[in-house]
Parts: sequence; structure tokens; C-alpha cells
Amino acid sequence: MPSALGRHMPLESHPLRALQTAREIGCEAVQIFVSSPRVWSPPASNPKETAGLAEALGGFNPVVIHAAYLINIASSNPETRAKSLRLLRWTLERGTALGATDVVFHIGSHGGDGLDVGIARLVTGLREIARELPLGPRLLLENDVGAGHTIGANFTTISQILAGAREDWGDRLGVCIDTAHLWGAGHDIGTREAAQATLAGIDAAFGLGQVWVIHLNDTTTALGGHRDLHARLGEGGISAAGLRALLSDPRLAHTGIILETPIKLREGSEEHDWDDDRARVAYARSLTNGPENSAH
Repeated sequence: MPSALGRHMPLESHPLRALQTAREIGCEAVQIFVSSPRVWSPPASNPKETAGLAEALGGFNPVVIHAAYLINIASSNPETRAKSLRLLRWTLERGTALGATDVVFHIGSHGGDGLDVGIARLVTGLREIARELPLGPRLLLENDVGAGHTIGANFTTISQILAGAREDWGDRLGVCIDTAHLWGAGHDIGTREAAQATLAGIDAAFGLGQVWVIHLNDTTTALGGHRDLHARLGEGGISAAGLRALLSDPRLAHTGIILETPIKLREGSEEHDWDDDRARVAYARSLTNGPENSAH
């Protein structure tokens, strides 16, 4: 069975309309923010609105929540770490209320204290959250481009984190693989052979069965450029052949594929061009079918 496909949808002030648009452009899966990605304080919850949003999300599978970008459990700053734990805990609770299958978060940065120290702080925090929230969505570690002191560009590092927190999380801990982040970190997926080698590296480190979500993005950064730049499919440096080899691999058939590519605006307007997105969702679906459908 092929992977479910969708995109990150901006809910803005009309969440139900946004989810209807997602259906209209061919999404089977969806990803959303449940709080501002750049603000520490989550919004106040309204039980009626929560119930309505949960019902609207019920038609998608998987339902992925992307946690705020500010979260950094590996931080050396006690205040930042405490706020990060609080916000990630809230996001998981919100995911439970909405019936989400997964919460994705950026692994964070050790701030120059060293990778082992950062991993230890992260694992301690994750275990603390798991003990407080024994039920709820899966929590997925997202791979990183490897800029500065960030954690997660290396597959072995992700494996260490999974192993360290597994006792408390069990099967509720997994991985989200971002294709633009792979490329930025220097993991080549530009050809069929290169993509297969990268998949082999992931499988050897922690197993492709631990990957539950793929963020499907092209990128304008150079291979190994350590920059997080997303581009629409076909407008960056990652070839269709490489993406097709990755997306059509049967070992990833259980994943949800989420486009996080920039939304095009209609010419001369501030309105989103959802026709463009409909075409790109259809193109992405063609990539999951393997080399026999290689017209693009």
C-alpha cells in the first residue's frame, strides 16, 4: 500500500476552510501547527473549537503536528530548557485532544557544550515527558542540516537518542526524515544509487521502520551546505530520480509524506495558488510509484 500523501497547511484564522482546501488538492495526510512556531506561550484552548477541529482532522491519516521551532531540550540555559519541556508537553497534550498521530520536533542544539552533553540533556528531558504523558501521539525526531551546534544531522546521533529514551517511550518514539535536511547535511539523494545508499545508512543506524513521516522538500542549498532552505518540488537541486528512489522504497510504505514547500501566490495577488499545489501533490504521488512512472 503506497504512503499517504499531504502537505503542511497554514490554518491561520480559518482552520476548517484550510482543511477543506487540503482535501480538495488531494491530501490524504496533513500537518499543522497548533501554536505559533516562534512564540513560547500557546494559545488558550476553546473546547468547542477543539472538538470541531478534531472532527475535521478525522478524515486525514496521518495527522501530524509540527512543534514550535523554539523548543530546545538540549539547551544549556535552564530557562530555555524548562520552557521547551513545558511547550513540548503542551503540544503533545494538544495532539491527544485533536487525535493527532504524530508530533514532530526539531532536536535542538547543544550550544557548544558538546554533542554528548546535549544528547544527555535531551534524553533526560524526553524521558521526563514520557513518564508524565504515558499515552498520546508518537513523538518524532526530525533530522537536521547540521548547522552550528545543532543535533541530528548524523544518523548515529539519532540512533543514540532513540536508544536512550526508548525505555520510557516504547513504540511512541520515532523519526521524521526531511529530504531538504538530508541534502543540506550532505546525505546525497540526488540519484537513484545515492538515495539507496542513504536509505541503507538510515536502516543500519536505527531502522527504516522507525521513520513515520517524510517531509518532502526540494532545496536550493548545495549538497552539504548546512542551510535549511525549502523549495517547491522541481525548483531546487534534488533530482526526481533520487526522490523517486526514496519515496517508492517499499520499506517506507508505512510513512506519511508531507510537503512543506513554499505555497505559490497567484500572480498579482496575495491569494494562495492552490491549483499549483494540487499539481505538485499529484506529482509527488507519481514519485511514490517507482521508476515505471518516470515521465517527470
